[in-house]
Amino acid sequence: MPKLMDTTMQEVKTASNYKFSAVKIDELGATEYTLATVVVDVSGSVASYQKELESCLKTVLGSCKKSPRAENLMLRLVTFNEGLTEVHGFKLLNTMKESDYNGIIQPSGNTALFDAVYASVEATKDYGKILADQEYLANAIIFIITDGCDNSSGFSADGVKNMVAKAMKAECLESITVVLVGVGYSDPSVATYLDGFKNDAGITQFINIGDATAGKLAKLANFVSKSISSTSQALGSGSASQPLTF
Repeated sequence: MPKLMDTTMQEVKTASNYKFSAVKIDELGATEYTLATVVVDVSGSVASYQKELESCLKTVLGSCKKSPRAENLMLRLVTFNEGLTEVHGFKLLNTMKESDYNGIIQPSGNTALFDAVYASVEATKDYGKILADQEYLANAIIFIITDGCDNSSGFSADGVKNMVAKAMKAECLESITVVLVGVGYSDPSVATYLDGFKNDAGITQFINIGDATAGKLAKLANFVSKSISSTSQALGSGSASQPLTF
């Protein structure tokens, strides 16, 4: 049976021909929003902890819905392997439930890490401009959760750096924070690679979790939800919130 179109959402096409969805302006009830995006690696190597990863995402959604700033938050979820899949676009929290995330982690394929970061930053920038053009105040935070090195992207680290810089200079978002999270590996060379990518691409922060235990993924969910809340509380201050310690 075909999926019915959500009439509260609009589709937007970026300059790089990437399509994303977001709440239509006439559906918004507040005057300011934090745009939170979670981008999750679902390449074949995450299979051993896919249930824990799904639980982590459900906890993030549940925690955000309990935030005092819940009415001023929008959440977007993207998964990636060698391609990108938008699980849902920028949505208001009161339109979502944790069961929406049942079965969303289906591990397979390679890792287009650079493409995932590029497209997510570009989508955030473009929706931020749509909001700014209608005189909404917005800031943004993006989490990229991955267990490995890029092996199938079209964009380079330099390309990602240019997009991050463009988003920061666009003046449509009060601030934009990009957090790279490394999880699901024991080889220290992976952390070295990801930290190098963080520096090369101008990403705000790198969190090295290592092994993907249930406890560490629960701690990650807490870190992500608290970071989103902190970013929202900083909205209107003219600057980004201070990065939290994992």
